[in-house]
Amino acid sequence: MRKSKLILKIVLFSLFINIATPLFAEDTTAEPYKKDEFPQGLKDLRRFEIVSLGSLPFVTINTSLVYSTIRYGKHGFSQEYAPNPFAVSTYTAEEQREILLTSLGISIGIGLTDYIIQLIKRSKKNKQKELEREDLYVIPLSEDPNASLIDFSKAVEKNSNSESEIETNQDTNFDEVPEVEE
Repeated sequence: MRKSKLILKIVLFSLFINIATPLFAEDTTAEPYKKDEFPQGLKDLRRFEIVSLGSLPFVTINTSLVYSTIRYGKHGFSQEYAPNPFAVSTYTAEEQREILLTSLGISIGIGLTDYIIQLIKRSKKNKQKELEREDLYVIPLSEDPNASLIDFSKAVEKNSNSESEIETNQDTNFDEVPEVEE
């Protein structure tokens, strides 16, 4: 009887702990990355790594097929050297090494090409941003130190005669600009 009560107490205590633990636990939800959290150089390095390593299996298959085809031709198209991607490898250790190193070189070349293309695209995008009109600011004349006030009252007095003629003349051709007397 005592053992069953002890077991019951342990089970109830463990159930209580399991139920109450999430109430006191800290939130461990990860924050999403911010746009400027990593420098651009690290982002470019990561992209280079992904592109290079991602292309490696495909490049290796193509390199081995090309190598097999060349080897097949060099040996007089003998059936013994026919390219078969599903056959057990008949390459020597030296041939396998050459295929792998060639594949690595091509994969790194693909990664570098992608890196250069991304640099060109980013440079072009930055130049385009500089040319956009969003960067223009309107400064009020009262705050611009280089602005000067133009006195229009003198210009109106000089042109008052010609303006009255234009107003009274109904046959004026508006395609022609009237000459202003000085």
